[in-house]
Amino acid sequence: MVLKIAVLSSGAVTVDGAAVEIERLDEMLGALKASNGIVWYYREHSPTAEATGTSVVKLVVKHKLGFSISSRPDYSDYIDAKGVSHPRGEPVATGTGLRMPEVKTGDDIEQVFAAVRRTAAGEEGTRGLVVVAPDRRMLLMPALEASEKLNEMAAGMERLIPSAVRRNIAVIACTEIGSATGDGFNVAEANRAIPFLGLLMALTYLGHSVWIFEGHATALAAGCRDADVLFVDSGMVPLLDKGWEDTAAGAMRNGNILVHDRATFKLRFLRRAGESRDRLEFPH
Repeated sequence: MVLKIAVLSSGAVTVDGAAVEIERLDEMLGALKASNGIVWYYREHSPTAEATGTSVVKLVVKHKLGFSISSRPDYSDYIDAKGVSHPRGEPVATGTGLRMPEVKTGDDIEQVFAAVRRTAAGEEGTRGLVVVAPDRRMLLMPALEASEKLNEMAAGMERLIPSAVRRNIAVIACTEIGSATGDGFNVAEANRAIPFLGLLMALTYLGHSVWIFEGHATALAAGCRDADVLFVDSGMVPLLDKGWEDTAAGAMRNGNILVHDRATFKLRFLRRAGESRDRLEFPH
């Protein structure tokens, strides 16, 4: 869900075009946080707007929401960390925006992801992290060799998903990672596109089967089929179809769904398969 906030030169605040008071905005941002939404923000130029805008931004920070600044009142662009404007919807490979890509259809999508799961598990040869490109090619990143940094990340993930039992882990994230040849892909581009790629590599290192896809409606159920855990990039959440959580959980073996928050670089739970509030459970 996206909440479009504008601060006008008069100091008035609008949400999706309707005027709101600051107190009401606080309530709306709390509800947005609960639904894992993000804010698109635009401010006109005036001392009054600047003062009011500061109050608005403090509320966004208070609720730890994803935040995208536009320089245009129609929100058709976003401003990156260097202050450069980009058309909204520009692929990550050429900017920092996210979009739902056009995907190849016509293939038996269940067969596509059955092959993905086999590859991620190492049943087809080299085991590793699998990225399912929008054209439905599989791009494989083999499991990494041990290193101090990787062991550190793996220890953290071990507490979340113990390696004693190998789990299937699906991931919804940007898969437009530039040109790829053969069975490899550009790791630097992948790191820019997927902020938590290191954690996913650590899970592969621990022996779990991990695959990444974009979450398109035509592939959502197949992409989550038999997964024990689903990780979702918070930047992709507003691009998913309404009811995506139910669709995903309905296809999973264990309906554990977590969102990686781009703003805080922390994981938050959307759904748990068991009743525990402090750890993942795998009843099936």
